[in-house]
Amino acid sequence: MNDMNTKAIARQFNEDGAVIVRGCFSAEEIAEIERQLAAFIRDVVPKLGPGDVYFEDSPDQPIKSIFRLEQHLEFFKRLMADERLLSLMREIYAGAEVVQFSTAFFGKAARSGSVTPPHQDNAFQNLQPPEDLVCTIAIDESTPENGALTIQKGSHKLGLLPHQPSGVMGFSQTLINPVDTTKYPEVQLCMKPGDICLHNTNTIHRSDANKTDKSRRQLGIIYRSSRAKRDEVGWAKYQAEVKKLHAQHATATK
Repeated sequence: MNDMNTKAIARQFNEDGAVIVRGCFSAEEIAEIERQLAAFIRDVVPKLGPGDVYFEDSPDQPIKSIFRLEQHLEFFKRLMADERLLSLMREIYAGAEVVQFSTAFFGKAARSGSVTPPHQDNAFQNLQPPEDLVCTIAIDESTPENGALTIQKGSHKLGLLPHQPSGVMGFSQTLINPVDTTKYPEVQLCMKPGDICLHNTNTIHRSDANKTDKSRRQLGIIYRSSRAKRDEVGWAKYQAEVKKLHAQHATATK
């Protein structure tokens, strides 16, 4: 990505709250991500506890999400430092240091990938100013049928809206009141392997269930500005709600 492209991508991100960059990673790079992810699932996931990995409730219990991959495998730490991604972050967060925060995996397994309720990531992150985003790397093609990420264009300009517990493991918060889709239209971020999308921490987004025979796997790298500071009161409330949800789920599955 050259400087002109980086500036145009940052402008669209700031205006719409999300942007897709096509073909950022090659087929060979995506194949290597798949190999490293397979090794992680084989060697690390069996050792992870609640809060680090979540599974679908379907009988075969495919993986729904994994968090903090970079703490366990050096490959994912190096991926966060990819210069193509950092050049974008420096443009978006001009005048601040770029914080490489964390890497996650989000999967929607064929026929059993479940719905993600509408939410803003800042309901989890509790940051002010909301200079935080997720850079999603497409491993598989994402389509309307297999649960493509769906954002509400421009909704990041509304600020952090009231949320309530969703009861959904791995996505424990959801908006209390829907936001008008005529003022803030829904856009499906359909991607091919190697594409990336960026969405702002205050951009409302959701995804449908996977109704196809093909998986929809993605990595999500969280980057933020050094200006972003955590609201400790909001963070403590969120942590308490997550702890309660985990306790309820453990009781229900006994």
